[in-house]
Formats: sequence, structure tokens, C-alpha cells
Amino acid sequence: MIGDARDIPAGAKLTCDLCIIGGGPAGVTLALELAATGLRILLLAGGGRRESATDRDLYRGSVAPATSHEPLEENRRRMWGGASSAWGGRCIPFDPVDFAARAWIPHSGWPLAAEEMVPYFARASALCEAGDGEYRADVAFPDRPAEMIAGFDSAEVVTQPLERWGPPTHFGRHYDAALHAAENVQVLLNGHATYLQLDAQSGTITRVDAASEPGRAFTIEARRYVLACGGLENARLLLASGGIGNQSDCVGRFYMSHLFGVFAKARLRDAGDGFIYDFERDREGVYCRRRFWITPRAQEENGIGNGIAFFFRPSLSEALHRDALFSATYLAKFFLGSRLRRGLRYQFARARANRAALLQHARIVFSNALGLIPQIFRVVRARWFARRRLPFVLPPKTSVEFHLFYQTEHLPNPESRLVLLPERDAFGMPRLEARIAFTDLDIETVVKLHRVIRDRFAGSGTGELIYDEAALRTSLQHSVQTFNSNAHHIGTTRMSLDPAHGVVDADCRVHGVANLFIAGSSVFPTSGHANPTLTLVALAVRLAAHLKTTFAAQ
Repeated sequence: MIGDARDIPAGAKLTCDLCIIGGGPAGVTLALELAATGLRILLLAGGGRRESATDRDLYRGSVAPATSHEPLEENRRRMWGGASSAWGGRCIPFDPVDFAARAWIPHSGWPLAAEEMVPYFARASALCEAGDGEYRADVAFPDRPAEMIAGFDSAEVVTQPLERWGPPTHFGRHYDAALHAAENVQVLLNGHATYLQLDAQSGTITRVDAASEPGRAFTIEARRYVLACGGLENARLLLASGGIGNQSDCVGRFYMSHLFGVFAKARLRDAGDGFIYDFERDREGVYCRRRFWITPRAQEENGIGNGIAFFFRPSLSEALHRDALFSATYLAKFFLGSRLRRGLRYQFARARANRAALLQHARIVFSNALGLIPQIFRVVRARWFARRRLPFVLPPKTSVEFHLFYQTEHLPNPESRLVLLPERDAFGMPRLEARIAFTDLDIETVVKLHRVIRDRFAGSGTGELIYDEAALRTSLQHSVQTFNSNAHHIGTTRMSLDPAHGVVDADCRVHGVANLFIAGSSVFPTSGHANPTLTLVALAVRLAAHLKTTFAAQ
């Protein structure tokens, strides 16, 4: 059943077996996996089916130093479905090396083996509608060449790994009917958790304080509780509840994301039949794409973190591409993107500040207006009217140069953290301040990723990677000073066998608290290169299996 917390009387006490706090992919996955158990499940979803300005303000916080992180409300959604309401559907599993303790990466290593995650990744792929869960091109497409570029792959860099793309799946909308029909699941929209009450003597959570509106509070008592509020909010709620799980000062620390961007360009010797460039579709119609992956051997030899790269379009904001379709895309994103939610006055100010760039893009569009119409028609049809949305538009395969997008691991660092502020939101919860931090190793990972790919192009004779390394370093320094996480919030309640080095154990249970668990990317000990959604859904499936076992044992 799906209801609204605003219908709950003030002062009411609700009881259940399991209380899930959070209505994003992790929370919805848990509820789905446990729907047939007969357990009484209550899922508290902060926000309604659409995000309101009031709900959005609850995520507002601070950043230190200024410009070092995007505004905390920018990439998050306080609504049914959470961040899945805005994601692009990109699905990539963590690599085995991500789970390993690497001598050259401080604080690396998960307290579970990569092999254990295999069945959970398969289930997560299904939940994300990303197909059969096969992420190797030579297996998924056995009748096609294994390499992206004929003769390129080596012991240092390979091109067989695939990324898969969901439609994308909005977990709120897509699974709304299933959860509404589940007799043992009660979803409460517009229900905001504000405090977890811990009984220190028994080491258990005794209740959750919640509210639908300021001054309209109620409580929830359960046998077990799961925080599934997101990479920032999980840590915030623990800290705001007296520092639950923070005996070793780890809550909010080890905040990670990814470094990503477009800098280098590749020229290929042969961009013909031996070059697999576009999206491929498997037998289920799922969009897949190949990429460059720096192998564990090369990572160790170079002393760097994990990283990938793939061919992409140039930066839309730069008119140097002279491409009418990309300029039209830039203008559409500028005027119709999420920033419009800040108000027309803000948008007009942005337009004035970017007047020269906007005029340049407009001239490119008008210079090829007639030729642009059929291109826009094809893109709109593939992006907005198809069951599975084309992930993004690529330059033609006949291009002389191909821009290289990189995405690399942000290494775990205890100085990269979240802290509470004295300022409070409408429900009286302290707001967050993000103090994200990067090290020289983060920069070197990006630099050496480019170097390995450049050297392989030269060594294989398949082409060349063109960039200036000094300029790349300068670009990276600017990136970390004006960072945007792109909603990749990772590691703030990290998993560790030893309570001295983490917040939750291998079962995602908070150390020292018998009945409190955490789901989501906040438990990742390392960030890998992969977008976090698929892995956090896989961990939620794994946690659901563990909860089934523990409830059955009682």
C-alpha cells in the first residue's frame, strides 16, 4: 500500500517489523525483495511524487572551501524514487580489483569478496532493467569482434568491458504498482525521519522520530531499521542522532566521488570496420557500449586507482566543435535544464553572464538550421519517444578526431568529509557542510590513465592520443577546486570488519547497534570508477537476503 504521511495523526505511534528510511533505489529494492516474506514493512519516503521547493530546501547545506563542491541540493532529489528520478541509467558493476586490499591504495579493501557479489549484480541488472547482466563484450556479443579497435588490447589496457544502460528506470514510478499491491508493505510518502533514538544499555534503536510537516510529528517502532537515504543523508541522520556509529569518528569521513571530464582527443589510423564506436544493442534491446579499462596489472605498476575512458562528444559549452546539433543541445540544456528550478531571475542573470557564448552557439545553430531539423527529429525520437532512451548523442563515426571522456576512482581519504552545521532546517535537523578533498594520487590516476592509453595507441599503431600533460594537470587542479559530484556520493558510512576503521560490518549492520543497518553507496569502502547505482542496488539485494535469514532465525 502507498499512502501519505500527512494523513497520519500528530503524535501517532506506528509499529512494524522493518522500517526502511528512504525511497530511492536502495530503499525501493529492499521493499521489493522483502515484499513476499510476510514481514510488516514500513518504507518512509521523504517527499512526494514530485519534488517541492520546500522538500528541496531540506537538502540545502554549505561547502568549504567555497566552490569546492556543487550546492548540496543540486544533484539530489527529495521525492519518491530519489536520485533515480534524475539519473541516466548507466549501469557498471564494480571490478574485482575494487574489492581487494591494494598495497598502493591506503584504506582500500572490502570485507567481502568480489565473487560473492556476482549473483547480486545479476539481480541488480534486472531491477535496473539493464538486461542479462553480462558486462563483457566477447560474451554478450560473441559474433562480433572482441576489441573496440582491432589490434589495440594489451596487458595494460583492454576494451572488452561493457557498460549497460537502463531505460532509465525511475524506481518510484516503475515499481509503484508492485509496492502498492504488496499487502505487507506500507509506503508513506512525505515522511521525513528526523531522529533515531538509541538505547545505549541494550545497543538497539527503539524508535524513529518522523514528521510529515513541521510541527506534525509521529514515531515508528520496529524490530529492525535500515537507513537508505543516500550517500550524504545517511551520515547526516546518524550524526544528528547523537553520533550513532561514530565511536571511531568515521561517520561522514572518507567522502568520495569520481573525477571525470573530457580533455584529450584521439586520431585513429583506421576508423572503418575494425572500429566499434556506436552503441550496440543486445537481444533485449539494451544499449551497451565498450570502453577503455586500465587493467589491475597496469594500475599496480603505475601505483594508481581504477579508471576507464570512452569516446565521447566535445564539451557542449565550447563552440569550437562547430556542430549545430551539439550547439542546439547546449542551448536546450542551458535554458530548460534543472537550473531553471532556481527561478527566472537567476536564469536571466546566467544568460547575461554567458551572453557571448550563447550568441556563438546560436549562430552555429542558425547557420545550419535546415540540416539540423532531421537530426533533431531523430534524436528526439530516440531520446524521448522510445521505450529505451538513447543514452547520449555521439559525433559521427566519420569524425577526424574523437574526444576522450575519462572517469576515475576517488581514493579513500579520511580528511574528505561531511560535518554538521549549527544552522537547522525546517524540521530542526542540523544542515550539512561538505569538505571534499582530493590528493596527489587522485590527480596521478587521471594523468597516468591518459599516459597508458596514449602509449598503447602508439605501441599498437592504431592511432594517437593528443593532449598536453602539463595542461591536463592544470585542468585537473581547476576541476578539484570547482568540483561537481554528478550525484556520486560515496563512502560516508564505510564498511569495515574492524569498528575502528568503519561504520558498518560486512552485513551492513552499524557497529555496536544490533538492529540498525545501512543501504546505499555510503557503505562503499572504495569508489571504483563505476557509477554507484548498480552496486548499491546489488548490496541492497544482498542486505535483503541477510534480513530474511535473521528474521527467520527469530
